[in-house]
Amino acid sequence: MKLNMDEILLINALARVANVNAKDCLVGDHIVSYLVKGSEVGKAIGKKAINVKELEKKLNKRIEIIGFETKPEEVIKKTFEIELGEVKQKKGRLIIGLDNTNKKKVLSNSSRLRRVKELMKRNYDLEVILK
Repeated sequence: MKLNMDEILLINALARVANVNAKDCLVGDHIVSYLVKGSEVGKAIGKKAINVKELEKKLNKRIEIIGFETKPEEVIKKTFEIELGEVKQKKGRLIIGLDNTNKKKVLSNSSRLRRVKELMKRNYDLEVILK
């Protein structure tokens, strides 16, 4: 994974504000999604979301913090606050089984799902497929 100059500058901005090193960031038209260690998500957000609010003000974009986990399926589970069904990983694909309630919860936020899928592709080299 290679970062462009804009992404590096945005990662440095998070480091200055929250004292957290992001693993990756994804820049959209109106949102910046940061991928940080799962254990540092709270620190990145800050008390009463002060770090997120400060970054949003400086960058004039919405900020989203996503936790990086050693198991790729845990990123999906924690980001969308869902229970996973059967999980299979084969040939560069992560196939996640979801019941109807959890699937609805994930698909109702399609823009976040797109961003998470892109971060998963860049950092785990996996294509996420929901069943």
